[in-house]
Amino acid sequence: MKKVAPLISYLFHPLLMPSLGLLIMLNSGTYLALLDPAVKRAIMFVMALGTLVFPLMLLPVLQYRNLMMKDIQAATKGERLVPQIIILVLYIVTFVYFKRLPLHQVIHAYVLSVTGTFFLLILLNLRFRISIHTAALGGLTGLIIALIYLYETPLQGLLMLSLLAGGLTGSSRLAQGDPWGAILSGFFLGLAVVLFTILVY
Repeated sequence: MKKVAPLISYLFHPLLMPSLGLLIMLNSGTYLALLDPAVKRAIMFVMALGTLVFPLMLLPVLQYRNLMMKDIQAATKGERLVPQIIILVLYIVTFVYFKRLPLHQVIHAYVLSVTGTFFLLILLNLRFRISIHTAALGGLTGLIIALIYLYETPLQGLLMLSLLAGGLTGSSRLAQGDPWGAILSGFFLGLAVVLFTILVY
């Protein structure tokens, strides 16, 4: 498990989950999937740019300036805080941009929930240890549950896959030294924030 754990962590990297969640929404079989294909591609591009591409482009710069250690597992809370705050700013900018687009409020709620989850993770990790990896999978699971509840769309297969991915990610983080408390609290935090935000937005 220790040999494959890093691969699983990269495969289900937290930065990938927001774009994956939006992709699921736009192909969920609900009326959200009826958007023009060109519109779908445009909003997927914006989401991927703000929550994946720009954060990934910043990481080498931060490493070069010694603001982020090469071995992220050995980094202190203070060393992790700088890149996390920069990524949070990118998430906020992405949400503000989405908010200005004439899209359904469920999409706005999802982008807000992603931003809110990351903000809470930064805040709580100042005092506690909570896994960002499992929080991302928990958020994806919460999104699927919300879609099933709101639209009665048959996404139970995807729900099982997200739970399986959450279990694999949790096991990989455990093998890399994260405590069970951090893993479970991360998953349920992400699930609760995304589900609650989408249902009450």
